[in-house]
Formats: sequence, structure tokens, C-alpha cells
Amino acid sequence: MQDKSFLQAMQDLQDRVSNNILDTINYMLVHRTTVTNARAVVKNTLITGQMIALLALMKEMGILDETQYNEFTAYLMHSLTNHPHNS
Repeated sequence: MQDKSFLQAMQDLQDRVSNNILDTINYMLVHRTTVTNARAVVKNTLITGQMIALLALMKEMGILDETQYNEFTAYLMHSLTNHPHNS
């Protein structure tokens, strides 16, 4: 059975990714993003979400400590939220 902290971390991750997806969709609509660029953004969002889920699992297994986890996820979220502006 998974402990509550892991389940809460996964829910927090889902919430963060969902919020970023909505922000990204809004940005794409406002700036008339092409289908090709939109696909790239969606792909990057999904990959980033999977990477953060893997980091959460690694933290839960004791491979990463809290500081490492926070640094990696902050970097990934920063790169995800800045990606549409660079396309």
C-alpha cells in the first residue's frame, strides 16, 4: 500500500501539470500557434510530467533527497512553462 505522502505528491504533480497545460493552451490561442508547434508543446508537457513522476518515485525510494527532487522538478517546470515563449 502506498503511503499518503506519495499519493499527495502525485496529486500535487497532476494539479501542477494541469495548470501548466491550461496556461499553455491559453498562450497558444492568444498567439495563434501552429498545429506543429502545438504538438511539440503537448509532447514536451507529457514528457515533463512523466519525468516528474519518475523523480517522485525516485524520491520515495530514497534515491533522491528532498532538495534534489525540488531542484529537478523546479528546473523541469521552469523549462516547461518557458518553452511556449521560445517557440
